[in-house]
Formats: sequence, structure tokens, C-alpha cells
Amino acid sequence: MQLTLRKLAPVFAVAMLALAGCQTAPTTSSKQDAAPASPTAAAQPNTASPVEFYIAYSQPGAGRTEVSMPDGKLYLQSTPVLTRPFLTEAAAVVDRQGQHFVGLRFNEAGTRILADVSSKNLGNMLALVVNRELVAAPSIAEPLNRGALAFSVPTAQAAMELAAQIRGDAPPAAGAAAPAPAAPRNGATPVR
Repeated sequence: MQLTLRKLAPVFAVAMLALAGCQTAPTTSSKQDAAPASPTAAAQPNTASPVEFYIAYSQPGAGRTEVSMPDGKLYLQSTPVLTRPFLTEAAAVVDRQGQHFVGLRFNEAGTRILADVSSKNLGNMLALVVNRELVAAPSIAEPLNRGALAFSVPTAQAAMELAAQIRGDAPPAAGAAAPAPAAPRNGATPVR
């Protein structure tokens, strides 16, 4: 598996929170009101980047793919546990302290899967991979049974861009004014 590492926030220091207490930024429309119960039930649009969640480990093992990190190695399960069709919303959010996040909500099937895999993998990590870039890999400290997650990002612009990419929003049409560049967030480092 060929991945790159997106430098949004320190990968091991990313917060995973329920969305309670967060406020949604203005650009939060969801592309899917009701996601299919199975990740293979609907084809993803051609413009959509792959969105996958993997269980990640600190030790190698059978069926795990090694990913080199600036501070060590991470070992991703070879098969994703969740994909975009299990998501119902991806939005830029900010908490009361002004910290920016990308908030994710899962459909009923996704919520059940997330609760199950997180319960069985306490102490391991849940890696978010968007367009073959490792975005975050926070530790699973407790069962995740609320159907919502939030991943920390450094800026509001980074949160809006990543949420749009996760939703599968089409890039701006040719000739349309492109948004101002965000703070450097794509210093992608190839990892194997």
C-alpha cells in the first residue's frame, strides 16, 4: 500500500472526540443524506477521493502494512473497517476554545461497526486515510459508540478543505476562482 503522510497535525497527538460542544462552520452541507448500509452498495463519484478508516497498530503482524512516520512506524490493517459510504456528514467544526476539527458522523451501520471495532481494539489506533494520505491516527481510548468523531486540524481553512474532500465535493470548475491557499498542509512525505 503506497500512502503519503499529510502534515495537518501530529499524527499521534490528534484528538478524537464526540461532536458535543462543538459548533459547525458555515460550509457543512452533506453530499449524502442516507448512506448505503454497505460500502459496496453505491459507486463513489469519479471526483471523490477514497476515504478509509483502518485499525492501526504500533507493532508489525500478519495482514498489516508498514507505514513509516517521522517518529517511528505504524502498521495498518490491510483492509479498511469503514469507508465513505458509512459517513453521513463531514464538517468543519470549532470547539469553545477555538480549536479546529473535522467532524464526522456515521450512518446506523457505520455507528455499529465503529462501536464494534473500537471495543475490540482499545489501545490501538483508528487511522483516517483520505486520497491515500494518512491524515490522523489517534489512539482508541474507549468504545466509540456515538456515531461521531472529530479529528484535530491546525486551521479553519484546513478543516473546511479536508471536510470537503471527505464529503467528495467536486473541485472548482475550470476557470473558477480557486480558494486562497491554506497554511501548508500538504507537505506530504512519501511513506511505504
